[in-house]
Amino acid sequence: MKQFLLKIAGYGLVAFALLNGIAFLCLLMLGRSSFYKPQFIKNGVVENNFDYVVLGSSTGLTTLDTKLIDSVTRKKGLNISMDDSQLSSHYLMLLHFYALHKKTKCLVLAVTPWDMAETHPVLNDNDYRFLPDIDENNVYEYYKKMEQAKFKVLSLSKYFPICGVCYYNTELFYPSILAALQPKKRNRFDDKGNYSYPTLGGPTQAVYKTMSLETKNPFYKSIEAFCKANDIRLVLYQSPMYKTAVESTIENNFVNHSGLLKDSTLFYDNIHVNSMGRKICSEKFAAYLALQPE
Repeated sequence: MKQFLLKIAGYGLVAFALLNGIAFLCLLMLGRSSFYKPQFIKNGVVENNFDYVVLGSSTGLTTLDTKLIDSVTRKKGLNISMDDSQLSSHYLMLLHFYALHKKTKCLVLAVTPWDMAETHPVLNDNDYRFLPDIDENNVYEYYKKMEQAKFKVLSLSKYFPICGVCYYNTELFYPSILAALQPKKRNRFDDKGNYSYPTLGGPTQAVYKTMSLETKNPFYKSIEAFCKANDIRLVLYQSPMYKTAVESTIENNFVNHSGLLKDSTLFYDNIHVNSMGRKICSEKFAAYLALQPE
């Protein structure tokens, strides 16, 4: 019986080591690719110095087209926004960007009222996309701070990558195969980090409402402090929302496009513009950016 248990334990250890090796290779392949935004910044972006970068969630990703803005302003921009993320992820993305020795003169932070008002930020849906870079101290410390569960899947992945790869299997295992075959393939964004929604769908909100933009989120304070310490001009950007006005006491470096678009055909849903709406927003923002000092 004892020998049987020892064999089972031995086979289990071999299986665990093998699966952990496979998981390590998955993260390695993703880490060498441009599939997700953090790895795209590392492997797919050649330039190190930018006039501005756009940072936010899906609203930042789909509202401001850096290619169009650059064509108008003759500046050099990059969109480092990531969908399904919040200010906590934005702060990590900013640290990741600078850890790769990349810099920007201006940070365009795309915000939302509900995220800015959040006083107890939590882990975001797409934070697993930083897993291939978990050896980066900023990433590991972020996971340790943000994970609330007793079994810290992301943090443990530093030593046992099988934890994260198994938990986020469809988001990591299958993309890693694609990344191995096509390392330059990007996940729903172009070579400047932009993405746009098609002219389908539409908003559903029926009545007008007003929301307040309050700076309560501690990660906003962290971003603000980082920008000050690194001589980065911080510009807040509020994207259009259908039948919604956003009010704020912020006066300087705040571009409020919440009420810019009235036509429902310019929206993909209540808070995201489509490709036609994106063009209008990008042109308006380009006009603003062109007038700003270097």
